[in-house]
Amino acid sequence: MKRVPLHHLLSRRRLSTAELGFQRPEFGREKLVGTVQPYERHVFLRYGSPDTWHADVEAHEGLPRSLSMAIKARKTEIEKKTRLTIYQEGNCSDSSDGDVLIFPDMVKYRKLTDSDINKFVEEVLVKETKWNFNHPENIQNINNNNNSYIFVCSHGARDARCGFCGPVLIEKFQDELDGLGLADRVFVGHCSHIGGHKYAGNVVIFGSGFNHEAAGHWYGYVSPDEVKNLVEQHIIRGIIVEKLWRGQMGLSKEDQKRAQNLRFQLNSKANQAKQG
Repeated sequence: MKRVPLHHLLSRRRLSTAELGFQRPEFGREKLVGTVQPYERHVFLRYGSPDTWHADVEAHEGLPRSLSMAIKARKTEIEKKTRLTIYQEGNCSDSSDGDVLIFPDMVKYRKLTDSDINKFVEEVLVKETKWNFNHPENIQNINNNNNSYIFVCSHGARDARCGFCGPVLIEKFQDELDGLGLADRVFVGHCSHIGGHKYAGNVVIFGSGFNHEAAGHWYGYVSPDEVKNLVEQHIIRGIIVEKLWRGQMGLSKEDQKRAQNLRFQLNSKANQAKQG
């Protein structure tokens, strides 16, 4: 086999970074608002890690496949449009495969197994009651603190842009939160494909302290330089970072656009009042 010179490999690596990273030509070029497909509930299943996830992990791998099939089988009976995403924690060791986080309910079920899935879907997603076999944990307030959950798409097998940008953003979020003493109040985790590869880095933030609801705000074209802004504005102050905002759970695409336009109008009026 012909050996490739080192400088050629480095050149290819630079090209790969330029094509996949935060300096890629299309980065920041498209409008973001209204790019979140409408849905009402987000279920996150802890399973494996980004470097082992299949490109279509919900359709091909063990527990994710079983849960995905069970949800699809009861789709017409599930009142709330439900999205399933796989995750792995980035800064929390208190979890294991099979753990389930549900938003906007802000609850956690531990160690779901294949034998539990049909009962879990029946009681929690169809009937919207508590699963008696495994009591849910309230993840909204711990030690009287409002908690936030940050998920970053790192699904490299699905799209190389997410695989490149995701881990970089995870590390940046962790560093920023550590520096502010917020690491114990803000969960940061890798997640599987959420839609919109071209908007990588893609980030979804849930937080009980944001207008007292876990709305599930989506951000796109997030770069490492924007992480500090997201933490200071969204996490700490509860202010949406408009230039990166794609939309949110619970709103149609048109309602996402209307919501942003309304915020722009209100901010404009507030600024005029200050100046007047």
